[in-house]
Amino acid sequence: MNIVNRVVMVVGLLLTIPLCVVLLVAPIPVLNAVGEWTAQTVQWLNTIAAPLRFLLGIVFALVWLLLAALLLWLELRRPPRRMVRVTRVDGGQVEISLNAIDEHITYELEQLPGVLRVRPRSRAQRNAVAVEVDVETAGDRDVPDQATRILETIQRTLEEKIGVRMAQPPQIRLRSSPAPAVPRRPAGG
Repeated sequence: MNIVNRVVMVVGLLLTIPLCVVLLVAPIPVLNAVGEWTAQTVQWLNTIAAPLRFLLGIVFALVWLLLAALLLWLELRRPPRRMVRVTRVDGGQVEISLNAIDEHITYELEQLPGVLRVRPRSRAQRNAVAVEVDVETAGDRDVPDQATRILETIQRTLEEKIGVRMAQPPQIRLRSSPAPAVPRRPAGG
């Protein structure tokens, strides 16, 4: 929401600065022009039938309310936590970033034989971490055995090496690349 706040403030200031300067330097011509524009708008609105004018007013009011409610919700919601508390520390409080956790998991899993690619995504949940990992492995490995090794490595990395609690068991999406093709012998040889 920081970016939206900055954009709204910059656009608002860029619009109001020249308007205020012109209004303060020459108030009578500006106010006369605003009065004429207002009178023309009232005349134009009088040409529209009252029920249609009322209906258009309701539509524009609903659009404005939805936009204002969306901006208010974006402003008041809590941003997602990007840090998790390390529990295995004495004498103080230490937090580690979720990016660092992802990097540790990636490093540890890439050390396993048969692991080709790792894409972890961790999120903080009440001073614990929930981890989802997409893992691509070589096709010549036993999938249940490889999955068990991956789970054990993630749990060991989180709890022992990094020292954070797990909010839930890791979610692993395992994709096994096809095994390399074995060349066939020519027939009749």
